Amino acid sequence: GFSKSYSSIVIDNFFETLIQESQSILLSTHIGPDGDGLGSEIAFYYYLKNLRKECRIINATPLPYNYTVLDPDGIVEEYSHSMNKWLSNLDLTIVFDIGDHRRVGDIGEFVYGNCTSVSIDHHPAKDDHPFQLNLVDPSAPATGYLIWKYFMHINLTDDKLPVNIASALYASVVTDTGSFKYQSTTADTHYMAAHLIESGVDGYNIQKHIYEQRKISQVKLLGEMIQSLHYSNKGKVAWSIISQKMIKQVNGTDEDIDGFTEYIRSIQGVEISFIILEKPDGTHRISFRSSGKYTVNDVAQYFDGGGHKFAAGARIKNLSTIDVERNIIRQLAGKIEGEF
Repeated sequence: GFSKSYSSIVIDNFFETLIQESQSILLSTHIGPDGDGLGSEIAFYYYLKNLRKECRIINATPLPYNYTVLDPDGIVEEYSHSMNKWLSNLDLTIVFDIGDHRRVGDIGEFVYGNCTSVSIDHHPAKDDHPFQLNLVDPSAPATGYLIWKYFMHINLTDDKLPVNIASALYASVVTDTGSFKYQSTTADTHYMAAHLIESGVDGYNIQKHIYEQRKISQVKLLGEMIQSLHYSNKGKVAWSIISQKMIKQVNGTDEDIDGFTEYIRSIQGVEISFIILEKPDGTHRISFRSSGKYTVNDVAQYFDGGGHKFAAGARIKNLSTIDVERNIIRQLAGKIEGEF
């Protein structure tokens, strides 16, 4: 596999040729899909359908309830073994916003190597990735932005985009920029949003569905987390450990912690926040956020994770919760003097 930066996506005729020559195409994103992965694959699905391609979106895990607004036609499918026959006859797989090719889940083992695979992403790829074409720009605010740039390259943006494509791309860019708050937001990001709104996107409706649907279990779990917050000496680092017992007490799910790391980071004086989620299988999922002074993707990489400079994550196996916490603190202690 070879990598190309975004600047060459716009002159990448190989990608265009791949699409032209492929008839049966799979689109997918990472486990626990977010607005960027979903928005990118949904937008690209409608583009491929307009080209009369046989195309399906199949993800390893289900569509989160607050993103159903993006899928009125019910095109996002959850992987099951009954799909294996269709998957074994693919011409092309395109994965979006994957970060690490292993995050595609069970479906990946089935499709990588079976057909040509392409990754479109704004996370740097792992060295051992299986992609024949790796279209990556770490400076892009969202993977959906790269899709929009590709559509611009093939002159689709000269006029309004179809609203089903525009709405998906709007969700992609609005979620991955924190509603245009993050450092990655550029003037061109706003230009993209303006073009999508001109195409007929109802921005308020999309953001309302994504952000204003907190379940009671999530609010209760947030309360539990606030009660059990830990702080470093001078309060520059704040973190929480969320156990399965806490989740069961509120009749919640692991997905309820979505946005919690960001919430802790917003506390006055906090530079870095992290959450350790105990998973039912004994592994731990770690989520890091930074206010922009200190990087956290290097800490995530230490645990074989990754992500952006100021927002990253990792999965840790074969360690107790206490050891996970100690190891993270040891990494952060070398970064912020006098905090631990």
